[in-house]
Amino acid sequence: MARNRSVSRPLRRSFIPGVALGLGAYMRVVPTLFRYKLWPAQFVPAFLSLILSTLMVTAFWLAATGITKWIDARVNLPWPEWDEAVNSLSFIFTMLLMLLVFLSVHKHVILVLLSPFLGKLAEATYRAVMNDESTSPLTVSQSISRGIRINLGNIVKEAFLNGFFLACNIIPGFGPVLASAGLFINQSRFMGFGLMDFPLEHKGLSVKESIRFVKYRSGCSTGVGAGYILLMLVPFFGWMFAPTFGTIAGTLIAIQELEIEEEYQARLNAS
Repeated sequence: MARNRSVSRPLRRSFIPGVALGLGAYMRVVPTLFRYKLWPAQFVPAFLSLILSTLMVTAFWLAATGITKWIDARVNLPWPEWDEAVNSLSFIFTMLLMLLVFLSVHKHVILVLLSPFLGKLAEATYRAVMNDESTSPLTVSQSISRGIRINLGNIVKEAFLNGFFLACNIIPGFGPVLASAGLFINQSRFMGFGLMDFPLEHKGLSVKESIRFVKYRSGCSTGVGAGYILLMLVPFFGWMFAPTFGTIAGTLIAIQELEIEEEYQARLNAS
C-alpha cells in the first residue's frame, strides 16, 4: 500500500468501531513491551517527556495563579460571600482554561521535540512485531522537519475547531456538553494522527499519503489520541509514559490497518 501511487479508493473505517480499536490498542502496549523486550527503547523519551511536562505544568500553574491574582485585585465586591465566590469561580475557570491550553500545546511540543526518539521507538516496535529488518528512510533532521510540518498544520486546524466548540458554550442547555465532547474528540483526533504518523513514516509514506491514510481512519486516530490524553491526566506516570505508550499503540493500530488496506487493495486490483 505504501508505494502504490494508483490507489484511488482507500478503505474507510467506521468511526465508532475505529475509536474502540484505538483505545483498545493501549491494552496491548504492556504485553508488547514485555514480549519484544522494548522497555529500553522507551526510557529516554519517557524521561525527557517527564522533564518537559513538569516544566510546562509548572509554567501553566504559575500563569494560572498569576491571572487569578490579577482578577482578584480588580474585582472587589462589597459582599464578602459574593467576592469569595467570584474569586473561586475565576480560579476554577482559569485552571480549566490552562488545562485545555496545556493539553493543546503539550502534545505538539512533545511530538516535535521527541520525534527522533518516538520515531525510533515506533520503528523498533514495527520491526519486532513484523519481524522486519527495514529502517526508516528519514534522517533525524528530516524526521524533525516532518514533525514540524505535520504539527503546524494540525495546530491551525485544531485551533479553528477548538474555537468553534468553545463558542458552542453559549448555546443554552446542551451547549457546554457539546463543547466539552467536541473539544475532547477534536484534540484526540489530531493527537492520534501524530502518533500514527511515526510508523507510517517508517513505512515510507509521504506526509500527503499519511494524511490521507489517517483521514479514512479518523476513528482509530481519535481512539489512540483519547488514550494519550487520558494518560496525561495522571500526574507523573502519565506525563512520562503517555508519549511512549501512545506511540506503541499508534504503531500497533497502523500495522493492523496497513495490512487490512493491503488486502483490500489486492482484492480491488484482482477484480
